[in-house]
Formats: sequence, C-alpha cells, structure tokens
Amino acid sequence: MSLKGKKFSIKFAAFLLLAIFAAFIMTLSVYGDSWLVPWHDEVVIVRLAQNLAEGKGFRNDLIGDLLFGADEKTYWQMPLYPFALSLWVKIFGFDLNSVRAFSRIVGLFSLLLLTLLCRNLNLPFGATSLAVLWTASDLTFQFASNFARPDALTGCLLLLTAVLLSTRLHESVFGSALIGLVLALAVFNHPIALPCWFVGFAIVVKRSSWRNGLAFCFPMAIFFSLWLWYVIGGWEIFIAQMKAHFSHKQYSLTDTLVFLLGSTAWGIEFYLGIPLNAMLWFVPVAITAYTALREKWLVPRWLFTFAFVLYVVAMAGAEAWYPSLFVPFGYLMLASFFDHLLRKTGSKFGRLFIATLALLWWSYQVSVVARHLSAVPKIRLQVSNFVSELESLLPPKAKVFIGSFSPDPTFALMVKRPDVKVYALMPSRMINADALKRLRNQLTHLLVLKEATVVEPLLGGDEIRRWKFDFGGLSRDNVTEVVLLSAKGGATQ
Repeated sequence: MSLKGKKFSIKFAAFLLLAIFAAFIMTLSVYGDSWLVPWHDEVVIVRLAQNLAEGKGFRNDLIGDLLFGADEKTYWQMPLYPFALSLWVKIFGFDLNSVRAFSRIVGLFSLLLLTLLCRNLNLPFGATSLAVLWTASDLTFQFASNFARPDALTGCLLLLTAVLLSTRLHESVFGSALIGLVLALAVFNHPIALPCWFVGFAIVVKRSSWRNGLAFCFPMAIFFSLWLWYVIGGWEIFIAQMKAHFSHKQYSLTDTLVFLLGSTAWGIEFYLGIPLNAMLWFVPVAITAYTALREKWLVPRWLFTFAFVLYVVAMAGAEAWYPSLFVPFGYLMLASFFDHLLRKTGSKFGRLFIATLALLWWSYQVSVVARHLSAVPKIRLQVSNFVSELESLLPPKAKVFIGSFSPDPTFALMVKRPDVKVYALMPSRMINADALKRLRNQLTHLLVLKEATVVEPLLGGDEIRRWKFDFGGLSRDNVTEVVLLSAKGGATQ
C-alpha cells in the first residue's frame, strides 16, 4: 500500500471509531434519566456519595432503620465508587441525570481502552472495529454505562489492567506496582474483581519475577490495612452487615451451574420482560478454548485466563449487571475468531459470508437498541406523571417506605419534597425482620409492588393510588403495578 493509501486508511479508521464513540454517548444521552432501574441499587449507592459530599460520612440513612448500623457506617459497599461519585456530585450537582453522566464518561473511556487493547494485541483494524462496535451496541454494556452503580468503573479498571499487562510494564518494579494499584482499585470498587487480582498477581510473577510480584501486592496491602482499620472501628456493624449480605448471595449448586452457562446475561430481560441483545457468552469462551487446543491461541493465554476468571465470577455472581464486565472481553474474543476465519478462508465468497455474519449480528443489536430508544419518550412521560402525582398525594412530613422497583421516585422526592422521610428497601433477604416491624408503626405511607402486599403482610394497608408501567411498550406481558398505601390502616404484626 502506498503512503497516501496508508494515510487514508488511518484517517478512515479514526473517523469510524470516533463515529462509534459519538453514537454511544448520544444513545446514552437519549436514555438520560428516563431509563428505568429495576432495583434499589442506584438510590442506595448514590446516597453514600451524597453523604460523603456533604461531610456526613460513609453512611446511608435511607436504610438505617432496616440494616444494622447502616446510618453509622457502611461495609457491604466498597468505598471507591461512592468516593469518586461524591467528587463528581460536588462539581456537577446532585440529580439523577448528573450522577448517570459519570458512568457514561467511564463507559466511553472503556471503549477507548478496548481499542487500545486490540491494537496492543496487533488485531487488524477490521477486527478492532467489530469488537468496539459490538461492545458499544450491547444493551447490557449500555445500561451499566448509564446507571449509577460501580459496575462501569470496575469494568473500566479491569480493561485498563489488561492494557497495562499487554505492554512490558510488568518487567519493572514500578510497572508491576502500577498494575497492582489499578487492580487494587478495582477490588475496592467492587469485590467481584478480587479473583482477577489473584490472576494478575500470577501473571506478573510468571512473566517477570517474585520481586515484581511483591511490588504488585504493595498497593493492595496498603488498601487492605486501611480497610481493616476502618472495620475494627465498627466490628459489630461489619459482622451484621456481612451476614445480611451473604444471606442475599446464597444459591444452590444447580442454580450456579445454570448461571455459569450464561443465563445471568439475560437477568434484566427476565426481571423486566424487556428485549435484550445479549450474547450467549459461553460461546466465545468455548470457541477460543477449542481453537487454542486445535490450532493456536486467538488471544494471549494470560488474557484468556484473566477473561475466563472474570466470566466465571460475573456469571456465578447472579446479578444482572455483572455480565457487563465481561462484554468487552467477550467481543474481543469473538472479533479475534472472525479475523482468524477470514485469514483461513481463501475464497472471496467465504470472506463475504463471514463479513455478512458479523454485520448481521450488529444489525440485530441495533434493531433492539432502536426499540429501546423509541420507548424513551413514553417512559419519560409515564415517569413524569407518576412522580408528579406522588408528590401531590403525600402530605407534609410523610414517612414513606419505598420498595425495590422501577421507576424509583426517591431522587425526585429528596429534591422536590425534602420534608418527606424516605426509607429505601434493601434486597429482601438483607432486611432485619424485627427492624421492619418496628419501622412499620412509624410509617405514614407504603409505596410497593402489588405483589409485595401479598407476599409480606407487614406491607398491607389501605390503597390510595395504583400505577401501571409497561416500560414504554417494551414489556407487553410483564406490566409492573405499583401501589401507594396508607400505612396507618395496615397490619401491625
């Protein structure tokens, strides 16, 4: 290729990647604060950041009467994301769209890191573009990049780790310590990254030396010491919160095996009844392993090991947000496989067929994303009407228990009705039953799913208003019904 042709190729590659990045940010901006979160996580985690920003400590008063010690100290959430978000809140303000914007920036940076990782692995431009395009079009990745949860930042730090490991940094003590620092930050952002930290340590030792391995461990030793000092200051609270958290995470062996096959990736679709464009992530893992046994490694062995461990913990974790951590690595494997097939195929027809398959999958992704984008105006109208009606229905100084559902009105109430005291529902298995009974007699209102009034008698009461949500028409067979109850008229035991 001539010098002029190379310059044109570089310009085209840069233009295409910039177009993908721009489309990704625009898509998330359209979702904005209208997209619905199916669980309590967002408001509970953001409250930690808000309290930190206001100098009130690492505590959560929204759940203080339901989880032992939560209004004093928090242990079941790792500190990095709330601390980072608290700095963001101080600069850009506290509202739902603002806190979600932080995750959007992190998601964009993850796409940049994925591009850099592909280039460090000498993946051709076509395969690099496919990996980035598929990742940017994946709804699970988009959702994680538009929610105020630690998943986007955890995934970004894991991608940064992979980029650093794809260089020669591990050959120096300083470089090994830097890699260890990034992975330690990932762990203290979300403990799901801990198995990857052990893999990172093994990679550094195997590829360099034990001395560099000790340098890798140094940042983790500092962070762990600081965390241990924090734990000792509230040992009883730590034990109580960890017991509650682990009770929420117990699954049978059968369930775990089903999760490992990839069912976790459809968790959002299962809970909300909305369409997803998730990949069966066991497929690229299996294809990469099979090709390595029969022919050659499509990606370096260290990267496959790192990504495989991430796949196991993300799927076995059984939370619908966790697969977003693996999405970039999965599509990197799949793009490498398509590039391998193109190199093996000698005929033009074969190459055209492979390219068509790749674009067909992307077309399917886009078609599902388009359905979600078209539902946004309807979702925004439904949420706006719901929040406005709720604000007018609640009397002054109401005490409201809000269950885990979408849309969560807590953000709007804290801004527009600061006189209202809100208690947010934790995962049901983390709630202290005795604390719920005591709180029940202090409440004036309950805002819960219709099913909750049947499953939990303590949540019964006189119905004031009922709302139905079909997620802008996306969920036709799984309509969510939310009920506002008068707590004073309900059961007390």
